[in-house]
Amino acid sequence: MSAGTSSQTPTFLWLTGHVRNVGDSMLRRPLADLYRSVGPIRVWSGAPASGYAAGLRIAAEESSPTFRNWAWEFTIAAMRGRPTFVFNAGEFGVTKAYFFGLLALAPALILARAKGSRIVWAGAGVKNRRKYFMWPFDALARAAGDLRWRDVTSTSLMGRGRTMPDWGFGIGPGGQSAPALDVAEPTSRHKIALSLRGDRTEPSEEWLDAVDRLAHRLDREIVCVVQVQDDDALMRRVADRLGAELVGWGDGDHWAQEQRVREAYSQSVLALSDRLHGLVIAATEGAIPLGWCEATTVKVTNHFEVIGADHVGPGGSPVVDLIDALDEARIVELSVESTARIIDARARVDAVREELAAAELR
Repeated sequence: MSAGTSSQTPTFLWLTGHVRNVGDSMLRRPLADLYRSVGPIRVWSGAPASGYAAGLRIAAEESSPTFRNWAWEFTIAAMRGRPTFVFNAGEFGVTKAYFFGLLALAPALILARAKGSRIVWAGAGVKNRRKYFMWPFDALARAAGDLRWRDVTSTSLMGRGRTMPDWGFGIGPGGQSAPALDVAEPTSRHKIALSLRGDRTEPSEEWLDAVDRLAHRLDREIVCVVQVQDDDALMRRVADRLGAELVGWGDGDHWAQEQRVREAYSQSVLALSDRLHGLVIAATEGAIPLGWCEATTVKVTNHFEVIGADHVGPGGSPVVDLIDALDEARIVELSVESTARIIDARARVDAVREELAAAELR
């Protein structure tokens, strides 16, 4: 039986992610919350009792200590009933853990599917296809009763499935299930947020000067925000260079760090970032998300294109020119547009949530 019809059969969720990236736990948390709302859950997080698991907001009794334990529990559940299996959301690329993990689960998945279990793969984005190693994931995609991608390229790469907004758009201000902001008054926000990847080329002096000019032009303070531990060193240098406030990396507790990050974004009129989920979190806190950074990739554009927020990516324009063209009037226009797109994205994620929950209760 599925998790929604028996308190004895949990839904099994594979929710591993980057233990140093708050965005990874944030975007997967809605899946845990969704399936918990209809029955018990068993989660493989890859890092039980870690700061990452804290960001998922899962209880100790919901988390398996090892993949082997989790896989065995799913196998037993498949032999006895019809457990729902939920594969990971977020960025997907073939790894040893994914490849051999899915092979280990294959017999139980085949049995569960034959008995009528639901297989769900929703809210993922495929980086690329690796020759010779995609066949288990192609099989999983074919078996999935609900297959949805979070960007505009994964459907063509995998040859099937629908699109949906990233799960992160389904989270309200403060990281909770609060409604999306229906208005974000730019004049009440006194900061400009920056969040840059530490694993790419450092921002140029020209770009930093443009940000400095923007802050003076709009009479806003700059705050440098760290949502990924690996970005901390760069953001400290940028904060020093711009004389800005710093929200640095804390003790590794993702939930606590997410709260600090969200607080900074809730006070910001806009966020400049090449981090996809830095922009997603900022947008749900009412800041205008702008990927107008020198290291921004098409990944940002592809994901925001799903929600119709075409202003987020730089397009073909020089990012310094885009920043220099910002004034209060344009800020107001972008704020209205961004708020509308986020409200719509939230409604679409909520619709997916309701559909998946209803399927468990049938």
